[in-house]
Amino acid sequence: MKTNNIFICCCFIILFGCKKDPVVAETSLCPAEGLIQTFTTPDGEEFFIYEDGAAYTNSNGSCNFELQYFDAKFIAINYETIATETFLITDEGDLFPTKSNFYEDFENTSEIEDLFVSSLTDTHLYWTSFTLQSPATPEVADYTNLFQCIMNGTCTFIDNKIEVIKDPTDASNQVLQLTSISPTAAMVTSKTSISSSLNFYPKDSELWFEADYYILDGMPFSIVDFESTYFFQEPGPRIVIRERKLELENKFGSKLNFENTSAATISPKQWFTLKVHLKFSDVQDGVIEIWQDGIPIISTVGINLPISNSIQNILEVGATASSIGCILLMDNIRISNTPF
Repeated sequence: MKTNNIFICCCFIILFGCKKDPVVAETSLCPAEGLIQTFTTPDGEEFFIYEDGAAYTNSNGSCNFELQYFDAKFIAINYETIATETFLITDEGDLFPTKSNFYEDFENTSEIEDLFVSSLTDTHLYWTSFTLQSPATPEVADYTNLFQCIMNGTCTFIDNKIEVIKDPTDASNQVLQLTSISPTAAMVTSKTSISSSLNFYPKDSELWFEADYYILDGMPFSIVDFESTYFFQEPGPRIVIRERKLELENKFGSKLNFENTSAATISPKQWFTLKVHLKFSDVQDGVIEIWQDGIPIISTVGINLPISNSIQNILEVGATASSIGCILLMDNIRISNTPF
């Protein structure tokens, strides 16, 4: 199946800023005018984010430009709303509907390529890309090219791979298997994941997510990410596994971690169901609720959105980050903007 690059590119937009002269005059403090967000990194560095998307830091008694955190026009460039429906604008100017509701059980999947959007007629599909970051394809360009050639039918998987297999606990059921080998010492992480860039979750919107997981071998670090490709480093909350407990970590700003203080743990070679409810907010009224096998393990409020104008447009599932080799099975993936 030939893949239309319109849909691939949405998953790999990373806005890096080059050093340039600051928009604001250098002063002892960054000015309040146009300021929309401040945060302090775990290293203690304070960032100031402005309406034009520029990020500054205070250092050596002055306000210095550091990077372009986002493009201030990203919503107008990438989306169009008609009545109550929001559409993604492709590179060719065509419109493709965003999705707030979807269910995937892999029962009708024979070829991995059939899961992914490849044309404007594929409005019944949800997934737009997969990532195979491994020793063979460690850099963005490497695994992007691998995705494209697998979808075009000109190559196949190298080390990390994605397959549809029989459920090891029920031969009548099909599930997705994601294999990720250990990263090299030069790599931060390895990953094997599938993702969709068709989401549209702004501030105050609500997201409900659920999926079944089965860890066949090893232990991934993160298993689902709710990201924004329009912001530097694709920030957003993610579900991580620490000491066999499911927790939520903000992959942005001060990197807040919402701990699981329950007794619930996950065990290898046992299915478990993860359910997540988020009401997105860049202030303390964001909602964070997580269930494991129907039992609440985290219920709190707090920041879960990088910045007030962020759009969380990416859902990434699988072994989204792993420091060791692992094999992860998934089934019954569901996303909604209403409770279920």
